[in-house]
Amino acid sequence: MDALAPPPLRASRPVTRRPSVIIAGAGIVGATLAYHLASGGASVTIIERSRPASGVTARSFAWINVIHGNAPDLARLRNLAIADYRRLERELDGALAIDWNGALTWSGNPAESERLVTEHTAWGHDVRLVERDEIRRLEPRLAAPPPVAAHASGEGALDPVAATRTLVRAAVEAGARLVEGSEVQGLASTDGRVCGVVLPSGTIDGDTVVLAAGTDSKALCAGIGVELPVESSPATLTRFAGPGGLVGRVVAGPDLEIRQDAAGRLFVSDYYVEGESPEDRAASTLALIRRRFHGAGTVTPVDARVGWRPMPADGMPIVGFAPDAPGLYLAVMHAGVVMAPVVGRLATGEIVAGNEAEPLAPCRVSRFG
Repeated sequence: MDALAPPPLRASRPVTRRPSVIIAGAGIVGATLAYHLASGGASVTIIERSRPASGVTARSFAWINVIHGNAPDLARLRNLAIADYRRLERELDGALAIDWNGALTWSGNPAESERLVTEHTAWGHDVRLVERDEIRRLEPRLAAPPPVAAHASGEGALDPVAATRTLVRAAVEAGARLVEGSEVQGLASTDGRVCGVVLPSGTIDGDTVVLAAGTDSKALCAGIGVELPVESSPATLTRFAGPGGLVGRVVAGPDLEIRQDAAGRLFVSDYYVEGESPEDRAASTLALIRRRFHGAGTVTPVDARVGWRPMPADGMPIVGFAPDAPGLYLAVMHAGVVMAPVVGRLATGEIVAGNEAEPLAPCRVSRFG
């Protein structure tokens, strides 16, 4: 068995009563939590203000990667994240439809690209250095390929909306209840313990409340006097229609991060520029695509959308029980698409069976003091 392969879900001690868990938020993090918790024996209720994947998940570049995890404390968790996606594929009979085409990443400085590969290899990531001739073979339409790049053949990408809704359906089939169109207005507490959520229609009680509400998590915590060190970080996802085969895998250079799906749709992740119109963003990105790829003359813009990502103060996920609010479990992070399956599995062991997950140790909110 692969040393990184996640074990099957099982409790280390008997569970005498199904714990009731309320999940606030049905983005990809909330959806994977719901699937794992329902499959792991919990009674799950998912609360979503709109429809699953209607928030920042729908604006995600959705690159399943290890190469952008630059914190050594997260190296193991990143490797486990890839393994957990492979496991989910098997469990859901391929319904996640992940493109495991790999990724090419480089910086403007070849020495920095070499350092990136050396560093990630030392952390146990499947990354190797490739030179210009091999880059041309991997991406034949890439104009002016760099001297060297990091090639991570085991990375992939997916449709985050379709994947999230697949996971929610699987959670419901496992017994979870989905409440759509109802916003969590606050957390209910009794004697200092979080015991439910407040909706416009009233309060729903639960043994544990899981906050997977992205940028809304901070305000919900503040409502019970808990400070969550998370800010809103904007990024732009621009979509294009293009000819098939233009981009073979995720390509991430110093000025362009792009991928293409099986339907020919192109996705570009970019910085957010305040005051810039979506039309201007799409036009400038289109010009860049046409410079960077041969045969991109027929590429046309579809739209540009801003996603407001929950960004913890140190950039690392916040996962685990809130020490100052018993009954509250936090699942707030950037790179939510990357981390969702492994967080779902490990959090389930903590919530249902009381098993403290060692790989999540760097993610505790207590690190902020």
